[in-house]
Amino acid sequence: MSVRSPLGIACLFLCGAASVIAGPYDQPWSIVETGTPSEVRREATVGITRIDGVSTRDPRRSEALSPGRHAVTVSYQTARPAVSGSSRDLDLVLEPCTRHRIVARYRTTTAPDWEPSITTERIGECDAKFRKMQEGAR
Repeated sequence: MSVRSPLGIACLFLCGAASVIAGPYDQPWSIVETGTPSEVRREATVGITRIDGVSTRDPRRSEALSPGRHAVTVSYQTARPAVSGSSRDLDLVLEPCTRHRIVARYRTTTAPDWEPSITTERIGECDAKFRKMQEGAR
């Protein structure tokens, strides 16, 4: 097959396009998800409603996100029927290969006062994958 033939040109084009298209896991990623509720720590589950102005598919967990600054909107529903201020807009700087867990920290379950609390942990699969890539590049 000659490169000048239409089939050869199409093959080169498709191979080139495939190398340009990268999935979310081809580079270091971050995840935003809801944390575990705890009555002892007075923490409750939040819903992740928007990331960078786009509604999320799953209110418990984001898709893989590129590291960097992201606008995240979370909501918390108390035992009261209607609470104003039930959502918060957070400006987060997501670190590479890091899981960010968000919970609502409250004083009482019926009070409308709450603040988001964020904890982080490393994503082992991401760390291992990109540590190997960095070592191989040396």
